[in-house]
Amino acid sequence: MSSDARTYSIVTLGCAKNQVDSEKLAGKLTTDGLEAVEDPADADLIVVNTCAFIEDARTESIDTVLALDDVRRDGARIVVTGCMAERYGDELAEALPEVDRVAGFGRELHGGASSGTDGPVKLGIGRKPRPAGASVADFDLLNLPRPASHRPWAYVKAAEGCDRACGFCAIPTFRGKQRSRTLESVLAEIDGLGAAEIVLIAQDLVSYGRDQGKGSLQITDLVRAAAQRVAWVRLLYLYPSGLTDDLIDAMLGTGVAYFDLSLQHVSPPLLRAMRRPGSAERFMAKIDRIRSLEPASAFRSNFIVGYPGETEGDHEAL
Repeated sequence: MSSDARTYSIVTLGCAKNQVDSEKLAGKLTTDGLEAVEDPADADLIVVNTCAFIEDARTESIDTVLALDDVRRDGARIVVTGCMAERYGDELAEALPEVDRVAGFGRELHGGASSGTDGPVKLGIGRKPRPAGASVADFDLLNLPRPASHRPWAYVKAAEGCDRACGFCAIPTFRGKQRSRTLESVLAEIDGLGAAEIVLIAQDLVSYGRDQGKGSLQITDLVRAAAQRVAWVRLLYLYPSGLTDDLIDAMLGTGVAYFDLSLQHVSPPLLRAMRRPGSAERFMAKIDRIRSLEPASAFRSNFIVGYPGETEGDHEAL
């Protein structure tokens, strides 16, 4: 796909992990010679970084693309990337003729694409295996250089993908297996961002480093090293079974007693159906221990109600 784009605008939907991806894409587009503009109506290239986690997010992504098609100027191109592009590449390209290109993670968004086409790129990605000969990434999005933060805080993605098989989540089907960054690369990014607060994120942050064969204590190493570089460190998306005493101590040592625990439910039958370990008793024991160490600790969590098989008793227990 050839392009004479000179300006770009990125619209980011979904979670903080998508925000990090967008910032890395912005850095790459700027390095490629394009200038960022705030208003998509002023851009030659409009990039929509989509979310596909739940139905409402998918609807928002499609509605956003259609709204941007209404305001884009003559000759401007719309490229859809992110989770919807990966999960529904074929279907998305066919359903949205307004889109000039559907590009999965790590695919070039303008000019010189290996596909050599100006239309949507049918990546053949979804729940089906990627067919032989399908497009592969042009660059490593996870480790792409990133510009300094213009805010006093910044998200930093420590790993991509997930090795778990939760019954309600499709992330591993389009984000792939867990792939942790090296400790050195994460710390180098933190140093370059110049932020006072760093928020470490990943699909399964407590498992950071396990895929490198270095054991679960890698996350505590990362937390402690990050805390030596910035004033505040927070962690998002903590799998409760991986919240060890050592990790709790490391987190409290950052100066931010904030615990984002993905609990989902307390009913044993539902947790088994969700393929999640844990129980109400285990969760409360963990919370009680944290409160005993720091009574002012803040907690955030998320829960699923209406999961198939949930009874009124399950809901009341939650």
